Amino acid sequence: MPETSSTREDAAVRLDEAEILARLDGDCQLLAELCDMLLVELPRMMNTLIEAIRIEDANAVHRAAHRLKGSLSVFGEGAHIEDCVSLEEMAMKQDLARAPEVLSSMQGHLEEFRVAVASLGKECHARADRR
Repeated sequence: MPETSSTREDAAVRLDEAEILARLDGDCQLLAELCDMLLVELPRMMNTLIEAIRIEDANAVHRAAHRLKGSLSVFGEGAHIEDCVSLEEMAMKQDLARAPEVLSSMQGHLEEFRVAVASLGKECHARADRR
């Protein structure tokens, strides 16, 4: 397995690189690609979620939150995952009254997460390029 830093903390986001790489069979190049893909897809996924909340479509909120949770879960747990779970639960109950509040919280958590993922991706690319 390639040399990795142990646990990286950026703001309130904790990314355990060794744990993530273990799930990816130590493939740092794959991790770098997943970081890149997430950074491109995250704004699209958030726009879908924001629109679903705006139009109060519980089914669309559930789908968008579930998809987002799945994409984020590759990188471990955190407040951003808890926000997704909260939105999924609200949507299943057809009660989106608190969804804008959770969305606002999520946006802050995701900005911290995005910074951490960008840093991790950059490091993994650099390591892969040295090979």
